[in-house]
Amino acid sequence: MKRNTIKWRLIKFNLVLIIMLITLTTIIFNIAVRKYIEKEIIGQLDRIASHTEDTALLQGPDFFPGLPGPEREPNPPPPFPDAPNNDLVRFYFMLDRSLREPLSVLNADYILLDKDKNRITPFPEESFKPPAELLSQINDQMKLKSFNDESYLNFHLSGAEYIAIIKPVSQKNSFGLGWIIIYSSLQEVNQLQKGINIILLVILIFSALVISLFSSQMSKKISAVFISLNQHIRAIAERNFGAKIYLQADDELHDFVNNINIMTEKLETYDQAQKTFLQNVSHEFRTPLMSIQSYAEGIKYDVVDSDAAADIIIGETRRMTNLVEDLLYLSRLDAIEENYHFDNLNFNKLIDTCIDRMNRIAVNSNKKITSNELDKNIEIYADEEKISRAITNIISNCIRYANSTIEILLNIIENNRVEIKISDDGSGFEENELPYIFERFYKGKKGNYGLGLAISKNVIEKHNGMISAENSASGAVFRIELPTVEGVRLLTY
Repeated sequence: MKRNTIKWRLIKFNLVLIIMLITLTTIIFNIAVRKYIEKEIIGQLDRIASHTEDTALLQGPDFFPGLPGPEREPNPPPPFPDAPNNDLVRFYFMLDRSLREPLSVLNADYILLDKDKNRITPFPEESFKPPAELLSQINDQMKLKSFNDESYLNFHLSGAEYIAIIKPVSQKNSFGLGWIIIYSSLQEVNQLQKGINIILLVILIFSALVISLFSSQMSKKISAVFISLNQHIRAIAERNFGAKIYLQADDELHDFVNNINIMTEKLETYDQAQKTFLQNVSHEFRTPLMSIQSYAEGIKYDVVDSDAAADIIIGETRRMTNLVEDLLYLSRLDAIEENYHFDNLNFNKLIDTCIDRMNRIAVNSNKKITSNELDKNIEIYADEEKISRAITNIISNCIRYANSTIEILLNIIENNRVEIKISDDGSGFEENELPYIFERFYKGKKGNYGLGLAISKNVIEKHNGMISAENSASGAVFRIELPTVEGVRLLTY
C-alpha cells in the first residue's frame, strides 16, 4: 500500500486512535478498578475487624475469668487444642470461625497483642505463627506509632502485597487484650484484577480488529470515488467532455461530483464556443481578405476600375478594423485585469447623450428615435464609456431592423433600479434565435459581426444589471435594468 494515499492515512489514523483508546481505557479502567477494590477491601477488613472485635470482647471474659489485668502471669498453654481446660485455644478457634464468616475474596488472618504489644499465642511458636517477616513489619510499625486509633497498613513481603487493619481494644476490656490486627494478602485480588485485564484486553483487541476492518472498507469506498474522479478529470484534460460521473457517494462527495459534472458541461460549452469563435473569426476575416485580394489583383491586371476597387478595398479594411476593435474590446472585458472606472452618473443626461449620438445614424436611414422623460433626476453608479457603448449597441441593433421608429421608454422600479425599454417596429426575432442572440458571433439576417449584443450583455452584467430580449406585437423589445446609487448601496450592505 502506498504511504501517501488517503486509504493509508485513514488506516494509520484509525490505528493510532485505536492504540490510544486501548491505552487510555486500560489505564483508566485499572485505576478505577484498583480504587474500587481497595475501597471494598478496606470496607471488608473493617467489617471483619469489627466483627472479630465484638466477638473477642463479648466472649473474652468467659475464657479469661480470672484475669485481673495486664500484670497477670499467663499460665502455660496446654499442648493440645482439645484439652478440656484449654480456654485460650478455644478462644482462638472461636475468633478464627468469626473471622471466616464474612470473607469473600480475602484470605484474612489475625494477630492478638496484649497491652505490652506482646503476641498472645495459645500454642508453642511453631503453631499459629504468622510469617516472621510479617511480624517484623508489624512490630516495626507498632514501635514507630502509638496506634491509639484504628489504622491501616500497606506493605510488601516477598513480592506479595499485604493490607492490615490495627484496632486498639485495651480501653474496651479488663482481661489484658491490647490490639487486634487483621491482615490479608492481596494476591488473590491481584490475580482477579489480572484476569479482568486479560478479558478487557481481549475485548479491546477484538474491537480494534473490527474497527480496523471497518476503516479499511470505508477507506476503500472513499478511495474508489477519488480514483473514478481522477480518471474522469484525466479524460477532461484530454478534451473528452462526453462522459458524466455517476457515483453512489455521501452528501459532501455527491456535491463534489455534481460540481465536477457542471464544470465538465461548462468546459465543453466553452470548448465548443472557442471552436465556433475561431471558425467565425476565420470566416469574418476570410471574406474581406478575399475581397481585398481580388480587387487588388484586378487593379494590378487592369481588369477593374481602379477608383471603384480602391473604395471597396478601403471599405473592407474599415470593416476588418472595426471587427478587430470589437474583438479586442470584448477580450478586455473578459480579462480580469480590465479596469472599470465607476462614478456617479446622471442617468437622464446619459440616455440623452446616447440618443443624440445615434440620432444621426437613424436620420440617415430615414428612421427616428423617440423617448420619454423621467419626472426626476436619477443617478447610477457606472463606467460612463462602457455603459454608453452597451446602450448604443442596442439602439444600433434596433435601427438596423426597424421599419421607421425606435422607441426608448424609461421607468423607475422601487426607487432603486431603472429600466430602459428599447423597441423597434421591425419584424422581430425568429423564435429559434431568441436563446442565442447574446452569444458571440451569432448574427441575425442583417447582423454585422455578432459581437455588439455580446458586448452589451457583458458590460451590463458587470454593472449588476440585467438584459433580456423578446418579441412584441410590433417588433423586437430589449429590456435593460440597472441599479441606482441607492440600489448599489443595498447590494453592498
